[in-house]
Amino acid sequence: MTLLHARRVRLALLPLAGLAALLAMALVVTRPGVAQPRQAINPVAPAQGFLVVTEGDARLLASENEGTVAVGGDLSFGNYQVAVLTAGSFVVDGDANPTALVVGGRVDFATSVPGSQLQVLQNGYLKIVDLTGTIGRDTDDNGAAVNTRAVPIDDYDATPRIELVTRQLVGSVGPTSPIDFGGAFAGFRATSGTLADCSQNVVLRTPEGNVLPRPIPAGSNAVVTLTPGVTNVLNLSASDLAAISVLTFATAPTADTPLLINTDTTDVADQFVWQVPDFAGIGSEPARYILFNFRTATSLTLTDPSATLEGTIYAPNADLFALTNSNIEGSVISRSLVHDGGEIHNLPFSTTLECQQPTGSPTATPTGSPTATPTATPTVTPTQTPTASPTPTPTVSPTPTASPTPTATPTPTQPTPTASQPTPTPSPQPLPVTGSASLPLFGAGATAVGVGLALLLLAADRRRARR
Repeated sequence: MTLLHARRVRLALLPLAGLAALLAMALVVTRPGVAQPRQAINPVAPAQGFLVVTEGDARLLASENEGTVAVGGDLSFGNYQVAVLTAGSFVVDGDANPTALVVGGRVDFATSVPGSQLQVLQNGYLKIVDLTGTIGRDTDDNGAAVNTRAVPIDDYDATPRIELVTRQLVGSVGPTSPIDFGGAFAGFRATSGTLADCSQNVVLRTPEGNVLPRPIPAGSNAVVTLTPGVTNVLNLSASDLAAISVLTFATAPTADTPLLINTDTTDVADQFVWQVPDFAGIGSEPARYILFNFRTATSLTLTDPSATLEGTIYAPNADLFALTNSNIEGSVISRSLVHDGGEIHNLPFSTTLECQQPTGSPTATPTGSPTATPTATPTVTPTQTPTASPTPTPTVSPTPTASPTPTATPTPTQPTPTASQPTPTPSPQPLPVTGSASLPLFGAGATAVGVGLALLLLAADRRRARR
């Protein structure tokens, strides 16, 4: 190879090496927005094990709650039972038994049903913060030790009353609160907002397998097929949820395959009156893994014709009116509560939720732009020994761990079934590096090509120098 020809080859290859490095930087830095995983959330953690928690008042008229109740405001009642199956596991320091009923305000005997009794079963204890108008009794009118009661006057048999099936020392009934209701509901509201932003990955279909159109036709039988190993997210308007008369599960929710149903109630001015649909294909146990999130609702009414609700009601901004003789099988988180009919079964939400949210578009500008124009090329003659220029050390982005494949959200009018189904890879196993997530690998490869070309040029110069 002649000297002139060698110089021409070198001059041609050096710009290519620079371009290769520039391409590498662009591929490493410029990536489209992808869905980022969120940390697993236990939405009912601030409830501290209580099945029903309200920030404000509760009116418990009929008929029972199999678990525990924490009322942040005042309590009024009719003939009602608490802790039918369990008194829970919340034990205040110094107590012998768990607390099954907490009243963060006072007991409102005046507006309670005359002659009624609210019973706290399973040897559960009672806590009342404001004892105004309440007298605790752990002895009867003859002075004998008896099961504890809270009454409006100093008469052990007075009604309306709260009565326990165990003897709790009156001094431990109040007036202190074991629960920070304000802090708990700040957490509930923050979580509700976080969950409401989750990207949808569930497509509702007809029993024939066709995609259910949006808006959903009234009286629809909506079929849900869940993707195993991930949090399944379904986002609906209140009108669409109300249009479903049967919710059929082709696969049942489990602890590692939960279902989050976000309902936006702004289309009904956040006053949602709901006839709960029939739930088909599941029994009671899967209700532990279904959560209905009503972030925007300020009033939520379950009407009398409602079917049994399988799942947790998560409505920290709403006054809940459960006016149905059917049951609620799950936790209840609400601003206030009127329960008049049916039962609340002890099937608390029992898993965590981990969803994805699209990020904003990242910047496409590299943090350090390489110089595409090569530095001055040394002139090499047969009698001149070239001084080897230091080899630039390229910056190669480390190969990242695989980001979860983004889940496309189907459009509200006609979701695309193929785009909505996430890759059925159980969480938290990482997904393979594919699509946009593999661009850093191509960038690293391009960088290696540029470095290789530069090294070849240097070796060629050295060989010519030795000739």
